[in-house]
Parts: sequence; C-alpha cells; structure tokens
Amino acid sequence: MSEVWGMKEKARRVVQAAAVEAYGRAGMYVIIDQVMSRANLSDPEEFRAIAEYLEERGWIAEADPDYGVFVLTPEGIDEATS
Repeated sequence: MSEVWGMKEKARRVVQAAAVEAYGRAGMYVIIDQVMSRANLSDPEEFRAIAEYLEERGWIAEADPDYGVFVLTPEGIDEATS
C-alpha cells in the first residue's frame, strides 16, 4: 500500500486529522466521519485501507472492525506532530 502514489501523504493527513479530533491526546476515541471530513477523504473503503496501514504501524488502536471508531496511540500522536 505504501507504494501507491499519495498513500503515505493520505495516511499522514488521516493521522493528523485524528490527532486534531482527539485534541492531541492519545487514547481518546475518534469517529470515522469526523476524521474523514477533516482529512478531506470521501471514500470509506480508501479510509479503511489507510486505517489498516496506520494500525499496522501502531499509530492507531482499539479500532472496531470497520474502523468507525478508534484511538490514536502515543506513537500516532508523535507521528501527527512530527
């Protein structure tokens, strides 16, 4: 997935959007609709692929099966703010 043009950039936008929604705090639950809107994404399937990518890297956790709700990890906050 990281080989797809723009995927890393989209993943960064998603983790940054989630950090804003979580007020910069790890462990706060965020909701897919708000994160997608803030990250300027409209395709839920694309979002889920990006969320899987983020989860594999340990940047998000505690996701429900369709990534409708999840939390940012401390590493995800670090990535969003670096």
